[in-house]
Amino acid sequence: MATHHVTFDPRQTVHITLIGVGGTGSLILTHLVRLDQAIRALGGKGLFVHAIDPDTVSVTNLTRQNFAPADVGRNKAITLVERCNLYAGLSWQASPRLCTSTDFERTQHVVITCVDSGASRLQIRDAMRGHEHRVHYWLDCGNEAHTGQVVLGQLNGNDQTRLPTILDRDPTGMHGDEPDAPSCSAAEALTRQHLFINPEIALRAAQLLGELLLHAQTNTCATFVNLAAQTRAVAVNVRGRQRNALKTLVPLLEYRTAH
Repeated sequence: MATHHVTFDPRQTVHITLIGVGGTGSLILTHLVRLDQAIRALGGKGLFVHAIDPDTVSVTNLTRQNFAPADVGRNKAITLVERCNLYAGLSWQASPRLCTSTDFERTQHVVITCVDSGASRLQIRDAMRGHEHRVHYWLDCGNEAHTGQVVLGQLNGNDQTRLPTILDRDPTGMHGDEPDAPSCSAAEALTRQHLFINPEIALRAAQLLGELLLHAQTNTCATFVNLAAQTRAVAVNVRGRQRNALKTLVPLLEYRTAH
């Protein structure tokens, strides 16, 4: 098992683009607020998050997504970012649209995608094309009815040293079941997928990102979840020869072992 060392200084402002704030993305945004607070408490400058989603909140979203009845009819990204900014005194940004190539013209330390179709992932990958050197990490989060994955990958570098992306692991981009398709009722939506698959994926993603930012390294680069199986989650270890980028960086939080 190898160790991957972070390729930027997480003590400086960490720029994150979050694409999709539905079932998983809306929960990840809450975890990012807590991660921001942890980084600042340890002396770092925290996170700057840009959330992108063209969708509006519907009544059927209320059972699985992090919205309230008063949010119905409002744009998802604007609603949640406003809430985070008010709660924690932040100045994060929201865009009520699809992502475009212009979103990657500046350095993005982490791009988090929370979409559930191969077509959406491929479109996002096309938007990042030509900007691979500006995107340090691509953290993909996706799920179907009771399974899902969190994959931390890198677009830049050679195949022997970089972390494989979701498209390296599955060129189709994981087809997905499109659970956000219109439903006649919340009850119907609940029959389409496990109520707690989105919280599980969001927490796994936050855990992996937190390890990378707080400890400046990680031994795992993906987690695959199956809530219908006896073994509910399987982590994938970092393999191969890793670049020594910022290996001497002092982490915000040292690893601690039990005595």
